[in-house]
Amino acid sequence: MRSAPAASPPRTWPRYRDNLARHLIAISRDLQSRVSRSLQEDRGYEGLRLSFGPFLSLLWGEGRPLASIASELAISRQACSQLANRIEGAGYLERRTHPQDRRSRLVVLTARGRALVEEGAQIILASECEYEVLVGPSAHRRFTSALAALFRGLGLPAHLDPALAAGARPSVGVLPLIAVRIERELMEATIARDHPGLKMSFGQVLTLIGPEGGRIHEIARLQGVSRQAISAISQELEALGYLQRRPDPRDRRGVVLRLTRRGAALIGDSVAALDELDVSFREILGVRQLDQLKRTARDLSHALHLEEEIFGAADRDPPPPVARRGRRREADRHDIQQLATRLRRQLGSGDAAHLAALLKPRGRKRAT
Repeated sequence: MRSAPAASPPRTWPRYRDNLARHLIAISRDLQSRVSRSLQEDRGYEGLRLSFGPFLSLLWGEGRPLASIASELAISRQACSQLANRIEGAGYLERRTHPQDRRSRLVVLTARGRALVEEGAQIILASECEYEVLVGPSAHRRFTSALAALFRGLGLPAHLDPALAAGARPSVGVLPLIAVRIERELMEATIARDHPGLKMSFGQVLTLIGPEGGRIHEIARLQGVSRQAISAISQELEALGYLQRRPDPRDRRGVVLRLTRRGAALIGDSVAALDELDVSFREILGVRQLDQLKRTARDLSHALHLEEEIFGAADRDPPPPVARRGRRREADRHDIQQLATRLRRQLGSGDAAHLAALLKPRGRKRAT
């Protein structure tokens, strides 16, 4: 029997869609997407996935056993081994015998893998320049300094990745590993609130279900994974009673993933976990630096138009009742807004402005 759909308390959604953890995870996803896209399209690296980034960042120094990487990425050894297999298949790492224990193996970057990480660090620095333009030099400097302090305070491992090297200025390059830790702590805190069946992979779907639900193709695009992967996760969440599929009002052939009552309760428990995370971050950063980090993360996330497809409509007042033709025009405007958001993210602010200039209507010349 399916669980009935339900909405979370009205005050839950504002907190759920506007919080430090969400903004940092979204910025991390944007950063990794930029790196992956540039490495593949501009520099000829093939077979990359967003999930490769945090894994590879842990391998710059010596080789490491998979068990330690799995622990730091908060995934199972099996999932870690599968990820390593994909990266190895793409030619970026190899397995070697452990010099102190002939029975165990280490994963090590290949020459191609080291070049990949080095060029990825260059792209991160270029992305930082754009982030700095969006929020201003002073805010960006405080932002990266707070991230560096948070990285140290969380006890995250520094393995001399070029983007994280000791002595370098604070960098947004630490953000993907911070985001992984945030996701792990939120998941563990939510599991402790009577949600024992949750897995880290579920976060790819649950975090992108808005008040009006979520669409598999949009979630897959935002997460940089296949629709099949998101569909498989959503089926697991349906089996656990957190989600259910409903006809898509914008597409008769599509479906919308909506929260059930149990799913709405999960959102409420996630908000409680967010409050606990804020307390731990305040102990590391102090009130002033934490407030600055929150403010800049929010400003940068909004400037990058992140997750507008999921939560943008929820931030606006609902439109008044209109005739069918008016509803169609409203839906068209919504679709155009979503397209504009995607183009801004894919093209960057400069190319997006150039495209807008090309699309600007031109006056007709009068016949003489």
